Amino acid sequence: MRSLFTILSCVFVLPLWANMAQPLVEGTQVASPFISQHVDILKETILIQPDENFDNARFTIEYHIQADSQGVQIPLLFYAYEYGDDFRVWVDGESVGLGQVPEEFSEVEGTPFADFGQYFESRPVGEVPFAEIWESALRSFYVSIHDLKYFETDLSAGIHVIRVEYNATRWDDLSDWIIEKSFRYAMSPARYWRSFGELEITLDGSEFDRPMTTNFGPPDQQQGGMSTWTFTSIPADVLLISYEPEISPTARTLIAISPEGLAGILAVLLVLLHFAAMRFFRKVHPHRRYSWVMMLGIPVVPFLTLLGYVYAFDLIDAAIGPEASNYHGYTILIFFLYPILLVIYGLGMWLVDRGLKRRYGKS
Repeated sequence: MRSLFTILSCVFVLPLWANMAQPLVEGTQVASPFISQHVDILKETILIQPDENFDNARFTIEYHIQADSQGVQIPLLFYAYEYGDDFRVWVDGESVGLGQVPEEFSEVEGTPFADFGQYFESRPVGEVPFAEIWESALRSFYVSIHDLKYFETDLSAGIHVIRVEYNATRWDDLSDWIIEKSFRYAMSPARYWRSFGELEITLDGSEFDRPMTTNFGPPDQQQGGMSTWTFTSIPADVLLISYEPEISPTARTLIAISPEGLAGILAVLLVLLHFAAMRFFRKVHPHRRYSWVMMLGIPVVPFLTLLGYVYAFDLIDAAIGPEASNYHGYTILIFFLYPILLVIYGLGMWLVDRGLKRRYGKS
């Protein structure tokens, strides 16, 4: 009995455990900066350099700004989390230190952050000002002003260049058979900028030489491993640079067949085997009242079919290899269909057995 319990635990619990992972493994979260109302963005350049394994990417971003006032001020606020190493900032080539917005600020008015009120005044949550960052047309999240980093600098009125550098860790999307790896940069705060000049994005694929895709269209220029895009408006709420690993032809064939198809093939084979065994039994024992072969197969064939469906996911994942997402939902719930299949299959095989009994009982 204990051995039977162990076997059933492995059959049911392991697939259930495997499906408890989250479909999206988050990497570095970074967004366009929140810009002071006294600053215009003339041009933004983004250089993205994935490493050879597409595990990390170096982001180098420059903001060409026009300040319309002079003196010590906070021109930008940054939202950045889970980055690989130091998040560094330079103003006109001079390194500046970053600080976290202090916890004591429960509103922006009357503080050094009053110039950013357009982002936060309509998003209060409790006593802490919040801003909304859109990831798509349907999905957004809120960030507290305490989640932001800032710097103070003595700016003269006129044009300045602010450069930001950081290492980003990748995101893994597990919602499909193959892990889709990506780096992300949220653009939605730029919708609140006083002005939006030119945006230039350069993707440097010199280290990672496999095909990458983006969600902002074909490049305007492409030379060697360098691709460049130029925009005069926001191309997407979130810039995505994605890579989906190549898999074997066997894996692609199994994905095309699908777990439903594999379970269907298994069901046909099991039904044919069961029918052949029932026919052999009736040839030898045409006058037996009951066929033990029929009765044994009735619960076994639907059970093995459903079990085959569950483990078809593991078969496909094994064929894909380490790039498999291993995320398929609670496939074990398919066993709720077992009582229905048991009745339908049992009735069908009982009718088949009656026909075989009549046929071979006359000979």
